[in-house]
Amino acid sequence: MELGLGDLSALFHCSWPRWQPALWPTLAALALLSSVAEASPGPAPRSPATREGPLVPVRALGLGHSSDELVRFRFCSGSCRRARSPHDLSLANLLGAGALQSPPGSRPVSQPCCRPTRYEAVSFMDVNSTWRTVDRLSATACGCLG
Repeated sequence: MELGLGDLSALFHCSWPRWQPALWPTLAALALLSSVAEASPGPAPRSPATREGPLVPVRALGLGHSSDELVRFRFCSGSCRRARSPHDLSLANLLGAGALQSPPGSRPVSQPCCRPTRYEAVSFMDVNSTWRTVDRLSATACGCLG
């Protein structure tokens, strides 16, 4: 007997392992997730505090190390306006209305700052062929602090 596309009897002649039915929900969920990820339009939204990481000369770091190497210096940047607390909002309103005067030579900040929340060490070789490590140099995570 030749099996065609509409003949389902071929499925009943296959011997499926006992664990196969339990695997189908997992496979179906993975297929659904991958199709949603592929169909998502545009890039994922960025958080207010983001991490950048250009290559910079070790000498440019200003830490006194003599090296001709380049290292990846990751830093945090971005706006944290959406993370403002009631204090930040009130301070901005009071300063804007002239109800508060900032002390001479200072400038109150009425919003959180984008700052590193975790760091990593960076290693490089100096001009004397000695390995150097600078702890807490490069940001590994950023957040809105303040």
